[in-house]
Amino acid sequence: MRVMFAVYAAKTHFYNMVPLAWALRAAGHDVVVATQPEIADAVTRTGLTVAAVGDEHEEVEPAEASARGDHVTSAGTWQSINAGMTETRPEALTWEYVLGAFTVGCSLHYEHLTGGRTMLDGLVEFARHWQPDLVVWDALSYAGPIAAEVTGAAHARMLFGLDYIGNMYQHYTGLLDAQPADRRDDPVTDWLTSRVTRYGAEFRPGSSRELMTGQWTIDPTPSWMRFPVELPYLPMRYVPYNGPTTVPGWINERDGRRRVCLTLGVTARENLGGDLFPIDEIVDAVAGLDVELIATLDAQQRQACGDLPANVRVVDFVPLNELLPTCDVIIHHGGFGTLGNAIVHGVRNLIVPGRYWDEIGFGELLESRSAGLYVDPYRLSGDALKSRLPVEELRDQVIRLLDDTAFAAGARTLRDEALATPSPHDIVGELERLTARHHRRQLAGTART
Repeated sequence: MRVMFAVYAAKTHFYNMVPLAWALRAAGHDVVVATQPEIADAVTRTGLTVAAVGDEHEEVEPAEASARGDHVTSAGTWQSINAGMTETRPEALTWEYVLGAFTVGCSLHYEHLTGGRTMLDGLVEFARHWQPDLVVWDALSYAGPIAAEVTGAAHARMLFGLDYIGNMYQHYTGLLDAQPADRRDDPVTDWLTSRVTRYGAEFRPGSSRELMTGQWTIDPTPSWMRFPVELPYLPMRYVPYNGPTTVPGWINERDGRRRVCLTLGVTARENLGGDLFPIDEIVDAVAGLDVELIATLDAQQRQACGDLPANVRVVDFVPLNELLPTCDVIIHHGGFGTLGNAIVHGVRNLIVPGRYWDEIGFGELLESRSAGLYVDPYRLSGDALKSRLPVEELRDQVIRLLDDTAFAAGARTLRDEALATPSPHDIVGELERLTARHHRRQLAGTART
């Protein structure tokens, strides 16, 4: 069968998909990755085929800021996009709240994450030409399910972290059904209908749930991270892919001290305008401990840190899949790729979270499983969009993680649970069966109409 992966221009979201794309290709299926031009080179460096669609990704400003004429940073945009959708407190999820979250989401955020008109047009055009049997779409890339609906392909959503959208959409549909007929505003169906019918396709009644949450969901998060949502999930083990790299020889050279890794990931550098926190404060907080600190810093971050003691090794990039087996603790921003690497290698986590999506949620979940801790840089400032790093707390949390053996045991438990989950290779057969069940035309290998 032909499988098209659809993802917007964020390398970390694409890297999340690479092991599954490889597994399908190795099983004999045709695979192509459809994305915006700026990460086309990153796709080809994995050995996969790319279809560059649409224009380069454009920054979007929240509507309220645009009205004022204020500039909004990439980080601020992401915090605005995700602030409403990540609410989980039942008492807060009223009809007015949930309706507002999806009204804003559909009118601004999903259009942005779909890649705008040019990506959607390009993806549909390519799908009509290539005729995929299955579209696997990143959970924020709504051009994928729309192209699948227009061409009759089966489609699966692939999560990159906690399923806040699935959780919120379940509340949305339940509350919508409970409204009087004259109050059943449905901005989700309105938005999806306009996108599907734009290409001459008929909007199928009842298809909104599939288009928002997939005909099924490929879930690389551990089962204990899943919300109690009634959706068809297909569990898949997270398999690290850190990009093309060479393993440095120093990784296995140890000085006898416990090793701590510090990384704030590449997303903030490349997509969000820089780090949210002063990197020099984090380095200073840890460098004074009796540890070997491996810090991934680019030239600008390194310059901000000034002179560093001998127990600090600075590298611009290091493959976490190779480094983390040698580490006791990792300090990071809460990105799912970094967390996934840490879980499969049984490393204790200290999350210094941004508020882009699920970083604080990850921290809370890790604490509940005694596999990590988190510090909340927003608690001290009292502002949901402004951070102030609690340096002393951060240092104390590192010491706790290193000295309390319960955290090491908790991290090993998470590793063992992850390794017991089906791998990308293991789920290929189920993807074939689900595709045969959900597609609305003949599969590849049969005569096409």
